[in-house]
Amino acid sequence: MEVHHHAHSSRKKWTHYFWEFLMLFLAVTLGFLVENQREHYIENVRVKEFSRSLVQDLQNDTTAINVQKRSGRIFIAITDSLLNHAQRPLEGRNASEFSFYTRFMYWTVPLAWHRATFEQIKNSGSLRYFKNYQLLEKLMEYEALVNGIEGEFHNHQTRGNMLLTMINGIIDPGLHHDLSKHQLLSLDTMSGETKENYFNIKTVPLENQRKEIKELLNMTVVQQRNLRFNEIRLQRATELANELINDLKKEYHLK
Repeated sequence: MEVHHHAHSSRKKWTHYFWEFLMLFLAVTLGFLVENQREHYIENVRVKEFSRSLVQDLQNDTTAINVQKRSGRIFIAITDSLLNHAQRPLEGRNASEFSFYTRFMYWTVPLAWHRATFEQIKNSGSLRYFKNYQLLEKLMEYEALVNGIEGEFHNHQTRGNMLLTMINGIIDPGLHHDLSKHQLLSLDTMSGETKENYFNIKTVPLENQRKEIKELLNMTVVQQRNLRFNEIRLQRATELANELINDLKKEYHLK
């Protein structure tokens, strides 16, 4: 009878398993580190792109704010002029000047905020890319400030529409038509000669419309008061926007 011997494979040493485990561990760890580094790189690229776009939006905002502040100062000055004219008999040249300035009292200059980038950052969950929490706080403060200013501007427009109704009952349609080619901001650069031509236009006396004029002046005073209050917020928005521009450029090495 033949006896068959079964071949037995030699048992591997524990060190072999240790090295296999170590190599596997290193491979997984290295893959994790590479992936983490890749994600970190992508985040840095995206946050830099967002920051560059934010800087552009903020620069556009400061330009728009300056226009808004300028129009607000013109409106405030016109209100004072109307109040002064109303202290004298509203006839002759005084009635013409009063009618001239009255035309611009319902005018509202919209402030077009550039919020697309920040809205995209919020909606995409990309706020986490911004690791500087002081910068984030400034961004949130700026957004809250913008919302407050927008809310007041909506009220300003509503009162402007109410003023238009009042003005329609006071100003001569022909003069209104002639003045319609001018905007509120144009008063800042309008020549003295052009103004004199309008001031010398003969208009009907306005003394018999004192009741309507009183209502109009009270509403313009409300507009003036709120524009003065809003100017403080616009100034803060300008300061904060400039701070954010400098912070973003410094934080993300933007030119």
